[in-house]
Amino acid sequence: MNPDEQHIAALDRQQHSNVRVEIWGKFQAMHGPRHIIDGATPAIGFPLGYSVAGAEVGVFIAILIAVVLAAFRLIRGDSVRVVAASVLVILVFSLFVEITGEGRGFYLPEVALCVVLTVLFGSTLLTGKPLSYTVSRRIRLEPAAPADPAVRLHLHRRITLAWFVFWAVHVAVMLPLYLANKVVILGTVALILGKPALVVMLAVTWLWVRANGPRPSEAEGSIVETEVT
Repeated sequence: MNPDEQHIAALDRQQHSNVRVEIWGKFQAMHGPRHIIDGATPAIGFPLGYSVAGAEVGVFIAILIAVVLAAFRLIRGDSVRVVAASVLVILVFSLFVEITGEGRGFYLPEVALCVVLTVLFGSTLLTGKPLSYTVSRRIRLEPAAPADPAVRLHLHRRITLAWFVFWAVHVAVMLPLYLANKVVILGTVALILGKPALVVMLAVTWLWVRANGPRPSEAEGSIVETEVT
């Protein structure tokens, strides 16, 4: 390898290293580790309780863990709105166990949401108004009046397609497990494809849009302040 090739290879390694650092920084700025813990622990509690003693015990353990975590977060001074939303999600999931009378009902809201989001992202690809573009403009990650709207729309068609595939994978994996009543396996899959994957996808999307600027100056802080509930 000649000196020029070595220099190019070194620059390429540095660029990939910078991307990894930036993604990790964005992941931390969006409170990714905290959201993974908050989302994972009740999600682990339910299938464990279900496998040992049934749906009612699973619900009790999930709610108990969510409440204990909420109390800990509030003591640390975290946002009441975010903490309350996290508990509310578990309460809603638990309510569907009571409504359906089945353990798999705990995952019905998540499966239904994945179906809805798959349809939403897919339909906006067909209409030519990609959903990621609309959302990015609302949170000011995109300028209200870009100088090159056709280029930005092309970028967001690809981003929206990525989100469509993201949610379609959820549906393709989780819906058959739900219909087959494989509660413990469904819980394990939901744990992996739930909040952890969502936070990573949000961080990657932010970097994708940012790397393909332009964007308004105030966009730098806007997405950082957005909480994932």
